[in-house]
Amino acid sequence: MWSSLVIRSQRHAVFFSGDTGLTMEYRTIRERLGPFDLVMLEVGGLHPSWGDMHLGPENALKALALLGGGPFLPIHWGTFSLAMHAWDQPAEVLLESGPKAGAQLIMPRLGEAVEPAHAERVGPWWRVVDATAQEPEPDTSGAITLPKAMPWPID
Repeated sequence: MWSSLVIRSQRHAVFFSGDTGLTMEYRTIRERLGPFDLVMLEVGGLHPSWGDMHLGPENALKALALLGGGPFLPIHWGTFSLAMHAWDQPAEVLLESGPKAGAQLIMPRLGEAVEPAHAERVGPWWRVVDATAQEPEPDTSGAITLPKAMPWPID
């Protein structure tokens, strides 16, 4: 759907997926442009009826394997309510299934600087975010109101 891109310098190569579904083209991308020092794949906003519009966590792990692996920064999740799943569901699925698939997950807090080659073990920082504090009251008019911001804890 949306264009993916590769950024390559003399020292590093990064793959950014954009919004996409699972395709064998990831293998071709690896062959032509890999290996990658960082792979950014979208993992959120998934629903079975949406076909090939988004990867979701499970297909992102398959795409990562087709791309040849590398440190994996899951993107496009937890920003706002887009799908029928909980906002943190993609992160929870990856936290459980990523290591089993051999993925080196990189999941920094929003705004946190991280060096992929030296990233520490993933801590589930999203579990301390109080998403319910910003949930709107049920609206019987049928209108949907989304929270304006999420309260992020500061360490």
